[in-house]
Amino acid sequence: MAPTARQLLEEAAARGSDLETVARGVLAMLAELTGLSSTYLAETRLTVDEQYIVFSCNRSDLFHIPEDVTLPWSEGVCRFVVEGGPNYTSDAQKQFPKSSVARLLEIRTFISYPVFTAEGRFFGTLCGASKEQVEIQQEILELMRECALLIGQRLKPDSMAGSESA
Repeated sequence: MAPTARQLLEEAAARGSDLETVARGVLAMLAELTGLSSTYLAETRLTVDEQYIVFSCNRSDLFHIPEDVTLPWSEGVCRFVVEGGPNYTSDAQKQFPKSSVARLLEIRTFISYPVFTAEGRFFGTLCGASKEQVEIQQEILELMRECALLIGQRLKPDSMAGSESA
């Protein structure tokens, strides 16, 4: 049986309580549980149409999402999920044909859940992606959704100094 999101966060928090330590621990565990090439936490900056990759965990040299880069929010796969698309697909290019990011990065499997701060403000997304088709069990999807909620509760206004989200 998969660990609960709270157990994942508790294990990550045992290594440190700051957002970076917790997020990196959770991303590594989600990468292991899902088998995806990359898991990452992204901050959405709507006023400048960008998605900033805050932290990532990469398990493949063939496909990885680097940290400290921006992608156009209007072209990103996450945007289409946040706007009502499915949180998980094993055929992202077909599911989100308007996403140039999905095409350019040749993303096949994609998972994304919105992250909201404790105050209810949209921060960004917790995502996973691979070029390969990866089947993800429903309990793992629920775990990732719960992790997005719990990471959001840990976000503090001072940890989002550069945030320009709406």
